[in-house]
Amino acid sequence: MNAEIIMIGSELLLGQIIDTNSAFLAQELAKIGVNLYFKTTVGDNPVRMADVFRAALSRSDIIIASGGLGPTEDDLTREVVAEVIGEPLEFRQDLFDQIESLFKRHGFTMSPNNRKQAFIPRNSQAIENPVGTAPGFIVEKQGRLIVTLPGVPRELKFLMETVVIPFLRARFSLGETTIASRVLKICGMGESRVDSVVGDLIRESSNPTVGILAEPAQILLRITAKGASPSEAKAKIAAVEAEIRNRLGRLIFGTDAETLEGVVTALLVKDKKSVALVETLTGGAIAQGFVSAGGSTLTESFVALGDEARRRMASIDVAEWNEARRNPAAVSKRLAEGMRAKSGADIAAASLGILPGSDELEGDDKVSGKTCIAVASESTSTAWEFRFAGSDPVNQVRATALTIEMLRRFLIGYVDDEMRARMK
Repeated sequence: MNAEIIMIGSELLLGQIIDTNSAFLAQELAKIGVNLYFKTTVGDNPVRMADVFRAALSRSDIIIASGGLGPTEDDLTREVVAEVIGEPLEFRQDLFDQIESLFKRHGFTMSPNNRKQAFIPRNSQAIENPVGTAPGFIVEKQGRLIVTLPGVPRELKFLMETVVIPFLRARFSLGETTIASRVLKICGMGESRVDSVVGDLIRESSNPTVGILAEPAQILLRITAKGASPSEAKAKIAAVEAEIRNRLGRLIFGTDAETLEGVVTALLVKDKKSVALVETLTGGAIAQGFVSAGGSTLTESFVALGDEARRRMASIDVAEWNEARRNPAAVSKRLAEGMRAKSGADIAAASLGILPGSDELEGDDKVSGKTCIAVASESTSTAWEFRFAGSDPVNQVRATALTIEMLRRFLIGYVDDEMRARMK
C-alpha cells in the first residue's frame, strides 16, 4: 500500500509558510504501515493542481491533499478534484449547518462566501470538521483514494487522527501493521567514510532499510523497518542497530531526538564537571547550544573576535604575539587553558577560526582557512586542526558542532585515527 501527499498553496512555494503538515502526515502513515513514495507541493493554480492530482492517481493508492478548502476564490481543491474524477460538486446542507453553527458559537456572522465550503464532489464521503470551518472529503476513483484535509495544522491533525487513520485501517484492513524508524547520529566523520563502514548494509538491506543523510554538522543513519506490530518492527531495527554500533562504536554520539549539546551536558552532569568556552567566528553559538540543553554546566563564555581579545585571554605578551599567532593550534590551546584558569571551570574549550587569506596562514591553509579546536583540563590540553573557516552559516554550524564533539570525545577518552592525525 503506497501513498502520496499533495501540499496545496502558493504561500508554500514562496517560502512564506513552512510546511509542517507533510511531516506529520508522513509520520501518521508510517504508524499504520503505509509507504509514502511521493510528496508534491503545488500552487493555487487549477491547471497545475489538476496535473498533480492526475499524476498521483496514476501511481498511488492513497492521495492525501492538504489545503485549498477555504472560502476564498483561490481555494480550489474541491473544484479541481471534482474535475479530475469527473463528478459535479454537490451542496451538502448538513455541512453548511455545521459551518454556520461554528460561527454562531463564537459570536460571528458567517460570510456568504463560506457557503462554498459546503460543496463536495458527488459520491464522496464528507469529513466533518468540528474544530474549523473547512470540511474535507474522501472520494474513490478506480480503486484509488483521494483524501482532502484543511491546511490549518491544528485542524489537519485532529481530522487525520480521529477520522482518516481509522478509515484507512478499516478500508484496507491494515490492522496493526506499522513502520518504525531509528536514527543514529555521528559527528566528526564524513559521509563517504561512514558509507565505507556501513555501505553494504545500505545497499543490501530491504527490511529494515538503512539510509544515510549528510548534514553540515552531523551524519544521520536512519534504520526503517516494517512489522506486523510496533514491537516486531522495533526488534528488526534493534538487530541492524547492533551491527552498526559494532562497526562504528563510540563514533555514534546519540539517537533520534538527542542533540550533541544535550549528550555532552549529560556527561558533564554525570561526572560533576563544569565547562567554560572561548569562541571566535562561532560568535556565541557553542554557548547557546549548552544554554538550550539546560545550561547548568556552563560557567562562563567569552567571544573573542579581535586579535587583542585573543591575545589577552591566551596570556601572550604583545612582543610575542605576531610570532605566536602563526601557530593557531598552539594559540587555541592557550585560549582554552587561559579560560579554564580564569573561570575556575573543570574543563574549557576554545574554537579559533582563522579566515582564508589571513596573514598568519600559509600554503593551502591560506586558501581554505583554518579552524583549531582545543580542550583543556587541569592536567592536560589537546588541540585539533581542521581545514575550513569562515563566518558563513555552514562553517559556523560545523565549527560549533565539532567543538562540542571534541568535548564529548575528551570526556569519554576516545580518539579515532582521523582525529589522532589532526591532534597538535
